[in-house]
Amino acid sequence: MSYLKKRLVKFNINYMNLSIKNKILIFYVCILSIICLILGGYSYLVASKSLKDEVTSINIKDINQTADSINFLQKDVTDLSTFICLNPLIQSLVTTNESSDEYEKFTKYGLEPLNILLASKDYISFIVIYGDKGSKYYLSKDGSNGLSSYDAVKKSEVYKDAHELKGAPLWVNIGSKNNILISDNRSPKIAMVRTIIDTNTLQESGLMVICINTSFIENLYSQGLKGSDSIALIDNKNNIISSKDTKKYLNDTNINYVFSKLSEVNRYENLNLSGSDLLATSSVIKESNWKLISLTSQVEMFKSLNSIMTMTLTVIGFCLIISFFISIFVSSKLTNPIKQLLASMRRVKSGNFKEKVDYKFNDEIGMLVYQYNDMIDNIQNLINRVYKLQLKEKEAELKALQAQINPHFLYNTLDMIFWKSEKAKQTEISEMVYALSKLFRTTLNNGQDFILVKSEKEFIENYLLLQGKRFRNKLEYSVAIDDDILCYSIPKLIIQPFVENAIIHGTEADSDKSYISVTGSVVEENLVFSIEDNGNGIDDETMNSLLNSNSNNTNHINKQKGYAIGNVNQRLSLYYGENYSLNMESKTGQGTKIMISIPIKDISL
Repeated sequence: MSYLKKRLVKFNINYMNLSIKNKILIFYVCILSIICLILGGYSYLVASKSLKDEVTSINIKDINQTADSINFLQKDVTDLSTFICLNPLIQSLVTTNESSDEYEKFTKYGLEPLNILLASKDYISFIVIYGDKGSKYYLSKDGSNGLSSYDAVKKSEVYKDAHELKGAPLWVNIGSKNNILISDNRSPKIAMVRTIIDTNTLQESGLMVICINTSFIENLYSQGLKGSDSIALIDNKNNIISSKDTKKYLNDTNINYVFSKLSEVNRYENLNLSGSDLLATSSVIKESNWKLISLTSQVEMFKSLNSIMTMTLTVIGFCLIISFFISIFVSSKLTNPIKQLLASMRRVKSGNFKEKVDYKFNDEIGMLVYQYNDMIDNIQNLINRVYKLQLKEKEAELKALQAQINPHFLYNTLDMIFWKSEKAKQTEISEMVYALSKLFRTTLNNGQDFILVKSEKEFIENYLLLQGKRFRNKLEYSVAIDDDILCYSIPKLIIQPFVENAIIHGTEADSDKSYISVTGSVVEENLVFSIEDNGNGIDDETMNSLLNSNSNNTNHINKQKGYAIGNVNQRLSLYYGENYSLNMESKTGQGTKIMISIPIKDISL
C-alpha cells in the first residue's frame, strides 16, 4: 500500500511539473479515452446482447417452423390413414381371405384408385395393410419388400402398443435394419401404425402401416436449420430417430445432459459440450410427441460480433485521435496567451516598460492580461514620477550649490556681523542677521528633502521677520501652527513660496497695510496648512500660471515669482500622487487664500 502511495505521489509531482499545455492535453485525452471506452464497451455489450437475442430468436423460430413442417407431414399421414381406413374398399379388403378369388380380383381392380392416391404423396415410401382374415397388401416406392404374417406381427411390441390405442395412430421408428413389419427394408423409416376398426361391428379388423423415409425428414430440417451443427429427431423414449451431427456432439451421454437442461417451459439453453459453447434449442412435434433438438456453435452463430468489436475499436480509436487533436487545439488556445504573457514579462525584465499584451476576450486570462497591462502602466508612471523627482532633486541641489557658494564662509561672515552688532548694541541688526543665518541653514537642510514642521515654522517666522523689518509698519503677520504637528515631517519649503507670493502681490503692490496669516492643524488625519492675505488678489489666468509653471517657462512672472509655487505643486504630486490637495481662492481686491492638505500616514516620522 505504501509503495502504491509513493508511486502516486511521484506521478502527481511529475504531472504537476509538466507545462499547462501538456497537463490539459493529458487530462483531456484521459477523460475522453475513459468516455470513449465506456461508451464503446456499453455499445458493444448492447449490440452483442441484441445480436445474441436476435440470433437466438431466429434459431428458435427456425426450429419451431421445422417442427411444424414435420408435424404437418405426420398429421397429413394420419388424416390420409383415417381416410383409407374408412374407405369401403379397405373395409372389404381386411375382411376377405387372401386365398379367395374375390381377394385376387379385388386387389387387381378395386385398389387401383387407392394406388393412384398414394402415388401422389411423394413422401410416402411404403404402405402395408393387414386383414384379420389373413389378407395383406403393400405398396413400396424405395424397393423395400417382404411382409411377415399378421400373426407374427401381432406378437410384436409395435402391435401391442397400437392395439392399446384402439385405432389411434402410433408413430414408431423402424430403423434401417430388417424388422417385423418389413422383412427387406432398404432405407431407414418412421412409420405410422394404427389398427383398422370395422365400421359395422366397431371391432378391430386389421392393421395399417404407412412409412416415410427418414431422408425426407432430414431434408426438411436440413433446409430449415442450415446454421445448426447438430440436429436430432428424438422419440418419446429419448431415442435418436434421425440426426445430422457434423461436429459429433450427439451421443447418449450428451443427449441425456441436453434433456436435463431443456424442458417444456425452457426451450433453449446455453450449454458447454466437449469444450464448445453451444446454443441448444428444442421443439415438440405435437402429432407424435417427438422432439426436434438443434445444437448450434455460439462461435459460428455470433461471429458477426467480431466485426462489431472491430468497428467499436475503430470508432474508439478514431474518437481518440480526434480528441487528441481537439485537446491540442484547446490547450493551445488556453496556453498561447499565457506564453505571450511570459514573453512580455521577459521583455519587461530586460527593461522594456512599454510592453503590452494584446488579448481581446473577457475570460480569466483576459482579466489577468488587463491587470498585467495596467501594472506595466503603473510601473511606467511610477518610474516617470521617480525620474522627475530625481531631476527636481538634482535641480534643487544644483540651485542650492549655486546659492550656497561657500556656506562656511557665509555662516562665518554672518556670525561675525552678528557679534559686531551685539557689541555695538545694534539689536535690530543682530536679529536680522540671526534670522538670515537660520534661513540659509533651513534652505540647505544638509541636502534632505523633508524637514520637521517645527523647522518649517521657524523658517517662515524668520522669513517674515526679515520682511517685517523691510516693510516696517506696513506688514503684519501671524504664524499659528498647532504644537501637535510640530514633530511631523513634510517636504521642505512648501509654505514659504506662498508667503513670498502674498508679499509680492500684497505688500509690495499695495500701499495699504497688509496682513498675512499662516496656520497649521490636523483635519481628518491630514495636515492642513493655510496661507491667507488681504492683498489685491490674483486673477484666474495668473493663478493657473503660477500653479502650472515650470523651469522651462520664460514668462517674466513665472521666472521671478511663479516658478517656486509651480515647483511646490509638482513636488507634492510626485511625493503624494493623488492623495494631496492644493487649492487657491482669490478675487481681485479681496485677497488670496491657499489651502495645502497632505496625508499624515505617509509622512510621519
